[in-house]
Amino acid sequence: MVQANLSWDSVGPFLVWQVLIPLAAKWAQTILYSIFIRAGDPKPQPGSVRFLKHRRYILMAIYLAYFAFTIYEVDFNLQRSSNAYNELGVPVDVDESGINSRFRRLTIRFHPDKVGPGVDRETASQYFVHLKSMRDIVLDPAKRFAYDRFGPEVFGQCRSCITVKDYVDSALLSAATTYGALLVFLIGGNALGYLTDGSYWRYLGILAVAMFEIRTATRHDHPRFLAQYLNPLMTSTQLRPAYLPFQLTAIVKKVSLSAAQFLALLMPLYRLDPQHPVTPSEDVEDARHQQLDRLGAFIGEANKESARLLELESIPYRENEKAKSELREALKKYIVQNVVHQERDVRNAIGQSIARRRQGVPHGAQGTK
Repeated sequence: MVQANLSWDSVGPFLVWQVLIPLAAKWAQTILYSIFIRAGDPKPQPGSVRFLKHRRYILMAIYLAYFAFTIYEVDFNLQRSSNAYNELGVPVDVDESGINSRFRRLTIRFHPDKVGPGVDRETASQYFVHLKSMRDIVLDPAKRFAYDRFGPEVFGQCRSCITVKDYVDSALLSAATTYGALLVFLIGGNALGYLTDGSYWRYLGILAVAMFEIRTATRHDHPRFLAQYLNPLMTSTQLRPAYLPFQLTAIVKKVSLSAAQFLALLMPLYRLDPQHPVTPSEDVEDARHQQLDRLGAFIGEANKESARLLELESIPYRENEKAKSELREALKKYIVQNVVHQERDVRNAIGQSIARRRQGVPHGAQGTK
């Protein structure tokens, strides 16, 4: 009996990326604005260029953190569960003579009749039976083929399988059920108007993982990337034991589905003409009016402070109105020329204004248009 492998590992990434990641980005953006923008200063409004730019950066940061955690979590669970080769202490490309030689040494150490007096014989017997079952799997060509590509769960999913063809047919049927259910879920969501952004990348990710899993299930050799590059690197650096194809498939599934979901969330923020553009709401309009009121109050206070400073500077000319007027004009001109015009935003605005006025003027012409 074949069981559909449609679990949280298959559907979970959709829910995490569509619900938890956007919610976390929204909260993070609100918290960061409250920390780095002073009280009373205007904040970027939803839908503005600055707001979307900040949202992209926050999403990227959360994505990278979650992406790293995803790889670590999958690899950690794979190492914790171990595999037959690690428990027997043999390499993944061991031959029959190497397995028998290793198992004879394990028998000397763990056989119930040869353990020390302080060891529980029942526990030792159970462990020895487990080692023997691992040896039988590695020695049996069909079981070894299925174990390497589909993991230990395949023996529970297909109890009647005997030959390699039986295991391959069972795996293909399980993959067709799993990916078929995902496609139905996506197509149904798209038909209802959901999950439309980045749907191409979702379909491409599912197709890529399905092709990789089918290739792994139907070929007698291990994937080239695994056999020639990744496993030699792992064994030479002793970072961790060599990967089996089913372990690499589990990592590829997590990585590809997470990447597709991230692109689906990020693409709408880069779209120049969104399908559903943000329209100012009453709350946004009220916030803008409040910010304009605060800005007007700030300008009024600045004018009062400037007038007070001008009065202080003109005290020596209190009796001479003409000198006082000339002093004020000189101070105003100095402020405009040396303070206001030196601001970067003012210079940019002046340059853009001049550029717009000069548009269409023939090359070499002088003066302004």
